[in-house]
Amino acid sequence: MPKIFAAALLTASAVGSLFLVPAAPAHAQSDACNRAIVAINKAIDGSPDGVIDDVVARALHFTLMSLDAEGEEKAAITGYANALLDENVSDLDPYTTELNRVCGA
Repeated sequence: MPKIFAAALLTASAVGSLFLVPAAPAHAQSDACNRAIVAINKAIDGSPDGVIDDVVARALHFTLMSLDAEGEEKAAITGYANALLDENVSDLDPYTTELNRVCGA
């Protein structure tokens, strides 16, 4: 199931065709968070209209799961990664918000 991203982790992107979400540059707290943000932004930037397909979602999931994070960062990154493959999740906003909260400076 394609996922719609409300924000390209701290970059502006379209949500459907209704509105834009403005964002500011990120400064990650750790190497794992930095790598997660870079991987997510790259996946979103390479996807038409901020909607990624199942192949990209799977690849991003495995990339995020391979990161060496700990504690709250690991929980946020893992939650986001798992949401990518969860057929019951159609809105990644809560996962994006949590990742930004934990990994943002």
